[in-house]
Amino acid sequence: MIPTAIDLFSGCGGLSTGFLDAGVQVVAGFDVDAPSITAFDYNHAYRGCVGHVLDLSTASGPALLERSRVDKVDILAGGPPCQPFSIAGKRRGLDDIRGGLVYRFADLVREIKPSVAIFENVPNFARFDDGKVLGSLVEMIEESGYVVRHSILHAADYGVPQGRKRVFVVGIRDFGDFEFPPPASHSANPSLFDDTLPYVTVREAIGDLPDVWEESAKLVPNHEPTVHSKKMLEAFAKLAPGMRDKKSFHDRLHPERVSFTLRAGSGNFSPLRPVHYKHDRVVTVRESARIQSFDDDFIWPDPLPRLQQYRQVGNAVPPLLAKAVIEHIASIVGWELSPDKTAGDPATRPPAFQTTHEDRHAARMVRLRGASLGLG
Repeated sequence: MIPTAIDLFSGCGGLSTGFLDAGVQVVAGFDVDAPSITAFDYNHAYRGCVGHVLDLSTASGPALLERSRVDKVDILAGGPPCQPFSIAGKRRGLDDIRGGLVYRFADLVREIKPSVAIFENVPNFARFDDGKVLGSLVEMIEESGYVVRHSILHAADYGVPQGRKRVFVVGIRDFGDFEFPPPASHSANPSLFDDTLPYVTVREAIGDLPDVWEESAKLVPNHEPTVHSKKMLEAFAKLAPGMRDKKSFHDRLHPERVSFTLRAGSGNFSPLRPVHYKHDRVVTVRESARIQSFDDDFIWPDPLPRLQQYRQVGNAVPPLLAKAVIEHIASIVGWELSPDKTAGDPATRPPAFQTTHEDRHAARMVRLRGASLGLG
């Protein structure tokens, strides 16, 4: 039997993508954000996984199973909004209404009783309030009959071309001791005495993409230009790879290193996106997606605004990181994974775009306000 999963707080579905690529049948994704579910459905429905717009602060476990059209599920996974605990945010923790969703996750584990529970969040979650919030979450899951392990994982260690760390909490029900995290597949300094590969660099991740002004760029989905002011272009031209502009605080990618951590922002705040290592512009949605380890067949369709696309990329769990985690867990509990059975055929999807590349660019030229921040 193929193991099944439900993805809570799914966003556009980075975690679901990694699970499906590994051979786990994700049956449903849930998120309160409708635009995220639009992207989720476009990229997962053809693989047998449907997204639902739902407020998880009030939904019950039985209701989630009913919406997912299953009686039980093997894996319950999810990462509640990270902004309450993020160093980049206001760090209000449980005082932020979204922070309480941490304990809601534990409640849903108790109600649904999956074989495996997987929780993901920013590294600062593990340190918040001297680790008391993490400790409470672990205790709640343990009280539901799970052996729990947690660790901070570095996405670059698993083939993601990005310096992105995340805490994972894994619980296995009615099980003995187990090892976590998964062994790294990549390393900053691989040696002859281990089996790791070198970190995947920015150049390896995005270097083959055409520049946005080349004709062939029109054939690459979500690879469209941002229009910058003359002043910003001059600043970018002076910025060396791997450095930060002292006035604008833009970071320029270094071609032979992993990327800086991509951020999502929230509300009206949009974080500065990194500058391409070669071209004097911020990275495109497609380049950002590759830095997060999404394949090019993961597409953000019309009519999602580009700001939404960037935000969804920044919020996502890197698929390669999710894949490494679930493959490790499957090896522990004895699940046999069959990726070919959860692959699907992306060619069966409807067209992603109802407008032309030129029309979309012309529409953005009308909305040049904020272009220097990459909002255009």
